[in-house]
Amino acid sequence: MTEHKCSVCQCGFTDDEGGVHGEFGIIPVSFCPDCTSCFYDMAEQLDDREWVGLTDEDRFELAKAQYGWEDLLFAAEAKLREKNT
Repeated sequence: MTEHKCSVCQCGFTDDEGGVHGEFGIIPVSFCPDCTSCFYDMAEQLDDREWVGLTDEDRFELAKAQYGWEDLLFAAEAKLREKNT
């Protein structure tokens, strides 16, 4: 079982738990299931586009292309802070 470290919240997670692994340009990134969910939620709130029927990877790629790395990280961090209060 491969252990990963989330690029946003630094928590450890495994492939069995879900999440997303990929690259922003040449920077390797991993996002735990919670941060991935935050990215999707933010993208859905900011966009009227229909997300039904898309895979998690497709949804992430659309959000990344539309909003960029910095906006996605900011939204995920805000959502995590909100969740922990």
